Amino acid sequence: MQKRAIPILYINQTAVHGGAEEVLLHTMRAARQQGYTPLLVVPAEGWLTTQCRAAHIPCILLPSLPNIVVSDTWQQQFKPWLLNGIALAQIIRNYKVKLVHANTPRAAYHGGLAARIARIPIVNHCHDMLTLPYSSPPKARLLNALSDAIITVSDAVATVVQQFAPYLAPKITRIYNGLPPSQYDAVFPADLRPFGITDECFVIGSVSAMAPLKGQDVLIEAFALIHERLPQLRLVIVGGAHGNQQQQGYERQLWERVAALGLQEKIVFTGWREDVWSLLGSFDVFAHVPTLADSLPTVLLHASALGRPNVASRIGGIPEIVVDGATGWLVPPSDAPALADKLAQLVAQPEQRIAFGKAAQRRFLDTFSFEEMARNLGQLYKRVLP
Repeated sequence: MQKRAIPILYINQTAVHGGAEEVLLHTMRAARQQGYTPLLVVPAEGWLTTQCRAAHIPCILLPSLPNIVVSDTWQQQFKPWLLNGIALAQIIRNYKVKLVHANTPRAAYHGGLAARIARIPIVNHCHDMLTLPYSSPPKARLLNALSDAIITVSDAVATVVQQFAPYLAPKITRIYNGLPPSQYDAVFPADLRPFGITDECFVIGSVSAMAPLKGQDVLIEAFALIHERLPQLRLVIVGGAHGNQQQQGYERQLWERVAALGLQEKIVFTGWREDVWSLLGSFDVFAHVPTLADSLPTVLLHASALGRPNVASRIGGIPEIVVDGATGWLVPPSDAPALADKLAQLVAQPEQRIAFGKAAQRRFLDTFSFEEMARNLGQLYKRVLP
């Protein structure tokens, strides 16, 4: 008789398309490969639920679960805390779930309470380095009580969590995000002519949510420093605000700055796009220059998998992806002149671009494989399951 797959309940506080959501989708696929049955709970419909249903992963909507895209405050998290804990515990009982996997520490508040009510283990997946709840001693102690294991997506994240709460070290396992190389096999470079970009242009590209910490403003200032001596240069900024008012305000500021610099013909804003891989494949250089710590940006993994030479901020977990001088260049965050210098170097050095791109692709295949992530995840689940 075939052994019945063990159900795992995954909890995420948004269904919009983001790096953590892409990783979650692959995490659930990896769990299935390891012999588990994934089940997802989110507060609302979105990209993630669409992808899950296409992959035959059941989805349950829990509207009382705080949606972090709309708002993310202490009061918002804890007002429905007991209600969500009870509701999630009922889901656990209904589906005979044996393990809860919270995709963020904030989701672990709710999932952890439910796991404790149901008396099953919980894994807390930590993707972020900024505004970590662990920076607050009471929140760190609460999350310690509500977590049996903590996954960090990079060594940089693990270090920050342990700096805030050293007693959590025994619970922490670093598991790099892994992506299947086969998903890029049918990717072809996007046609940029609708944006007024011809084959003669040299394209620098950026892909991320519209937020000040992502550094699009620094990239624009760097572009402004070099565009006059490199007339073929174009900058393509891909990303959207997902309805977040603060991000919408920042996006307007970027448009206004580009207009003030007179660069409307050279800097393109595409808005949010679902053909990101094709766009990445059309960039001569990929730039990811956050001004604050970025834990392990998924978009840099995509760019590396597609063989793009990278210029990125030396911050957070980025140096674990981009090896300075080998797979790309690292620059100090918020340093537009340094960024401009490295971009100009790559424009002038086609051999260097090719070498960086090949090395970036090799590092992706060696370090960020889906199979390795699946093995590590399976080992962790076996350790925490009774």
